[in-house]
Amino acid sequence: MSEENIIQKNEYQAQILTNRVLKRYKHLRKWAKRVNVSCYRLYDKDIPEIPVALDLYQILSENGTEDENYLRFYLYERPYEKSDEEEDKWIFTMISALSKCLEIPFQNILVRKRKRQRGNLSQYEKDETVPVVEGVIREQGLLFKVNLSAYLDTGIFFDHRPLRDIVRSQAKDKSVLNLFCYTGSFSVYSADGGASSVDSVDLSNTYLAWAKDNFKLNGFSDEAKYNFIRSDVAEFLAGTKKSWDIIVLDPPTFSNSKNTKDLLDINKDWIKLVSSCLNLLNPNGILYFSTNSRQLNFDTSVIPEKTSKGLTVSYSDITNQTIPEDFRNTKIHRCWKFVVE
Repeated sequence: MSEENIIQKNEYQAQILTNRVLKRYKHLRKWAKRVNVSCYRLYDKDIPEIPVALDLYQILSENGTEDENYLRFYLYERPYEKSDEEEDKWIFTMISALSKCLEIPFQNILVRKRKRQRGNLSQYEKDETVPVVEGVIREQGLLFKVNLSAYLDTGIFFDHRPLRDIVRSQAKDKSVLNLFCYTGSFSVYSADGGASSVDSVDLSNTYLAWAKDNFKLNGFSDEAKYNFIRSDVAEFLAGTKKSWDIIVLDPPTFSNSKNTKDLLDINKDWIKLVSSCLNLLNPNGILYFSTNSRQLNFDTSVIPEKTSKGLTVSYSDITNQTIPEDFRNTKIHRCWKFVVE
């Protein structure tokens, strides 16, 4: 294909992308104002030949000036080879068009590349090569710290916004355990819902410190009620003597952290984790288990009928209830609710 034809093709794709984005933006900005969120997904591979996801972030101002908008531009791995030079030109054309149509400064559009997970943790590795862009966003009455530049993920997963709200609505006077807690968003929602205690478990000191910052942002400082536990989740579940009313289990698909000797593959290990959690629930307790793995075989025959305490186990697929308005991709995650009684 000639250089002129490549330019024309790129410009055509930029036009159809901005047409789609503007249509979504017109709808979603009204919705976002109504539900009190300042960041959301604008586009996610809606058009096959434009394999990107676009997340809009409105960073709250610290001094009362106008909030500043940023766009995270995630390029997904293509099923075919494309030279770096061609890819860079394509990205530049897309970003230039998006900057103009959304009135976001070109330098406020941050590009990251997503690859299919193959047992690595590259999304958790810090990128020291780009200028730091961080701040605070608003979500359903709560505040969260985000970092738009250092990692592939920014500190909060938009797709779990409805489930966070469900947990908040059920947390009053309940003990809550948040496993693989990441930056603690489920934990903050639980505290806001009036939980009697919240235990947050993660192997990363970085993310536990981030979770503590999120608690402080929202005025939750009772050290007797809110615990941050650095541990491998499987080891924690095997060794704890406590029990809880609500457990949130949202593990990564893969984990081969150097801080633990065990490899986590959720497609193989999910039933062991789920069973361990069920055994730690109090009567009438609830486990929310979610995964973004599309390969996980939810084999109902391996789910125990009773816990080790003799409580009866029931479960339901609540995926449809937990997909937010801004996600056209309804396969972004899968979610089940387990109840013991």
